[in-house]
Amino acid sequence: MTPGVSISQGPDGDEININGQRGIFNNISLDGGDYNNGFFGEQMGGQRAAIDITLEAVKEFQVVASGANPEFGRTAGGVINVITKSGTNDIHGSAFEYFRTEALTAATSDGRPLDNFRRNQFGGSLGGPIKKDKLFFFGATEGIRENLSRSNLSTTLGASACGVTNPVFGSNITETQINASPDCQRQVLLNFMKTSFNEDDSKPVDHLVRNGSGFGRVDYNINSKNQVFGSYSYDWSKNTNQTFDVPTYGSSANGIEGPSKIQVANGNWYSTISANKLNEAHFTYSRENRPRNTADKNSVPDTAMGFGTTFRFGQPFFLEPAIDEVFWRTDVRDSFSVIQGKHTWKVGGEWIHSRNTQVFRGFFTGRYIFDSVTGFLHYASPSTMGPGFGPTAAECSDGTFTDISMVTNITSSGQGTCPGGSSFFGGPLLLYLQHGPTRTGETLDQSGFSDIANEDFSLFAQDTWKITRNFTLNYGLRWDAQRFPDPVIAPANTAYGSDLSNPAFPSTGKLPNQNKEFQPRIGFAWDIGGKGKSVLRASYGIFNARQNMLTQVGAITTNGVQQQEIAAGTCLFTFPVGPTTRACGENSAGGPPPTYPGVSPVQPLPPGTFPFQPGVTVFSKDYANPRIYSTNVGFEQQLVGDYAVYADFTMSKGYRQLFGSASVSGSWEHY
Repeated sequence: MTPGVSISQGPDGDEININGQRGIFNNISLDGGDYNNGFFGEQMGGQRAAIDITLEAVKEFQVVASGANPEFGRTAGGVINVITKSGTNDIHGSAFEYFRTEALTAATSDGRPLDNFRRNQFGGSLGGPIKKDKLFFFGATEGIRENLSRSNLSTTLGASACGVTNPVFGSNITETQINASPDCQRQVLLNFMKTSFNEDDSKPVDHLVRNGSGFGRVDYNINSKNQVFGSYSYDWSKNTNQTFDVPTYGSSANGIEGPSKIQVANGNWYSTISANKLNEAHFTYSRENRPRNTADKNSVPDTAMGFGTTFRFGQPFFLEPAIDEVFWRTDVRDSFSVIQGKHTWKVGGEWIHSRNTQVFRGFFTGRYIFDSVTGFLHYASPSTMGPGFGPTAAECSDGTFTDISMVTNITSSGQGTCPGGSSFFGGPLLLYLQHGPTRTGETLDQSGFSDIANEDFSLFAQDTWKITRNFTLNYGLRWDAQRFPDPVIAPANTAYGSDLSNPAFPSTGKLPNQNKEFQPRIGFAWDIGGKGKSVLRASYGIFNARQNMLTQVGAITTNGVQQQEIAAGTCLFTFPVGPTTRACGENSAGGPPPTYPGVSPVQPLPPGTFPFQPGVTVFSKDYANPRIYSTNVGFEQQLVGDYAVYADFTMSKGYRQLFGSASVSGSWEHY
């Protein structure tokens, strides 16, 4: 309902975009306390939890899409503040149940009904006095239970069914027939996965949502000048097969989001010092445990193939087989307000400590990407079937397959000539990626472990100046600082250590702290004519966003020492084997690509040596957090009674938006 606000796809599901800025740039608060997950840069729980805060506990919420005063910071998008309910002198409560089933729900956009759909959303609240006029309580709870089945690969794919009954690769169907029919591809793949790897990807996918949330709050009036309240929010969620919802993905290509646990404790103390002076003190402690698991830990590695119709099987590469993550945050804030004549002054400061620990097992069992279904079938078949099968298979432009050793006239770009005279352009294996340890005795989990912390500091001063009865001016200044973690391994001892003296190398190996985020802001509201019927508002300000820890962690761990990356492909690179001839290199670790569904052997490296083309990640030496210059003009005109028209214009210009670049020769990736 707020102008300029929309929903778009983010890194972890749907996210809220405000005035065109990325959803991770927003700042979410609960009762004035920070309610963001600093690792992903989104609200606690992300887009995976069906409930973050039980709705029965919400008294009101505020969305500041533009023109935020200096007291609001760490955002280049917008501010969303949620205020919770409190108890009163009267006992009051509520209960609700919302029920939906497929008989009460419209079909999908393609006309298909929702299979086995059922959703129950239920909860209630209760509040009242513990001691009249002095001590009050309030509590609320909410739960969601939802079931939904998707047919995925269990039903016909495309406009028509395959013309071959029970098609089996290399038996009763030609490769031309496979390539021509999406449904033939589906059936051949399902038969191949079942007979070769005992994996049944033909089952419907049951999407399950299980979510529960509880909230409690106690308010205490110490005296007429001091009020305090404390609140505690708890959310539990486990959502099975909620990682993907793509009809051409097998039932093994999914994940279990959770069971996640979010705990947030807030404390506020409002102190009226005098008739015109108010102090607000706030404390928040939050903890989010956010595990993620594959739907089938015994399935093949993450395997994708095809372009027009993309099939995917196995453990998602970022969940192989699980991710353990815990995020903590402590927030301490204080603000002081003074009303003096036509001015309302407000100053304040804030300190936020964030820590995230995780074991990211991504790519531990590898990720395979193939150019086509038939290409995958050739690669994943035993090499004993002859040239064109197994990990050394090479795909020719006429649709035939050969062995990569039989391709001639290979150029530096990886093109060549197949034995039959047709061209070779690479494939069937476009890319294989695998991560692993580099040193003897280092475990896989140790190579994927990270423990990083951020410190945020803020100061602000602002004034609301009511110059005339119908004209108000707001202005002020905010300062933010974000301190990043230091590298665990000294940059000089990493794979890029020898490059630090190279002027062309873009980094010092450290993450530059952000200490100079000064953000002036100004705005006004003008009641034209002074009758409350025509209002013109305008604002201008500078806004700095935080950098999430997801971006930071790569520069801590991807250094060629803690973890190495192995890449493979049918012709990943070429190298000379004579004065005028070249050959294809297929694996950065040496030798052929891995035999499907296996992994490449990870060889420990001798001390002082580093992987071949290790692919390190660093922050640019002149890196700065995203900075937005925002201008807003809005006009509202009352027409008659409760009817009014509203026009709003916002222009946002961004600087220092995050970008990445890579140099193959140096194997650098920098931000």
